[in-house]
Amino acid sequence: MSGAARVLGVNHATVSRQLAKAEEVAGVRFFTRLASGLQPTEAGQVAIAHAEEVEARMVALDMALASRDENEQGELKITIPPLLADDHFASDLKEFKELHPGIDISILGATEVLNLHRREADVAIRVTRTPEESLWGRMMTAQRAGWFASPAYVERYADVLAGRDVETRLPYISFTPSAQICPSTLFADLPSCRVAFHTDDMVSALSLARQGVGIVRCSHFLGDPDPALVRVPNVALTDHVPIWVLTHPDLRHVPRVTEFMRFIAGRFSARRRLYMGPDGDIAGNSMRADGAKFEGTTTSVTEPAE
Repeated sequence: MSGAARVLGVNHATVSRQLAKAEEVAGVRFFTRLASGLQPTEAGQVAIAHAEEVEARMVALDMALASRDENEQGELKITIPPLLADDHFASDLKEFKELHPGIDISILGATEVLNLHRREADVAIRVTRTPEESLWGRMMTAQRAGWFASPAYVERYADVLAGRDVETRLPYISFTPSAQICPSTLFADLPSCRVAFHTDDMVSALSLARQGVGIVRCSHFLGDPDPALVRVPNVALTDHVPIWVLTHPDLRHVPRVTEFMRFIAGRFSARRRLYMGPDGDIAGNSMRADGAKFEGTTTSVTEPAE
């Protein structure tokens, strides 16, 4: 009941009252009330199956009508991982809004992947190696990642990093967003390591690295601009997860969707050096994007643009 109330944006009593009313009208019990929650009855399972079919048809109707929207103005819902919604992205939105004042932008900074097929968002900026084949869009930029630490940490473990001390194990911050164990290939260019902290949150991982308790592997665009962190010397950047912009195929011809995707792809592509880091440098300062204008078109995710 409480979960349903949160999803629907009402209170617990309203859900209970409406459910009781529905059961009274139907003349059957849809749920058995248990201490642990509600258990669907046989009638409830039949009702759920039909309700899901109705919902699917309503979502399809909403998408069909949206695909015929020829307005350049209106609402545009964009979902983006919070770590990508940085000052650069804010500057992108500012310029886009100046160019298109009639578009009302809603930013959904969710860590979970919102469902474009259910139109929880119109456009998704996603960090992924395998975008859904049923979506439409393009890879905006590749990424590379590296190991970063506080300057004090690098100084403290200088002998270890230089290979002069082969006994001490480097403490590192294990960032594991899932239950998976860090692959050993991450440490190919490092001396022997030991876990200082485990975390499933990159914000806390970076904060711990700033305190000098360990090194952390993160995207170049996160670690390099951080004034409290430096690249771990003599360790090369490695390929990381690309950044995509995606939409539902039925929305790709909606003017405000098309215009935003073209615009944001250009902005991310122009900042490619920020995400990729410097070429041929394994311990230096990164180069900044030159702001070159990108003139490109979106493509199917099965044919990613270079």
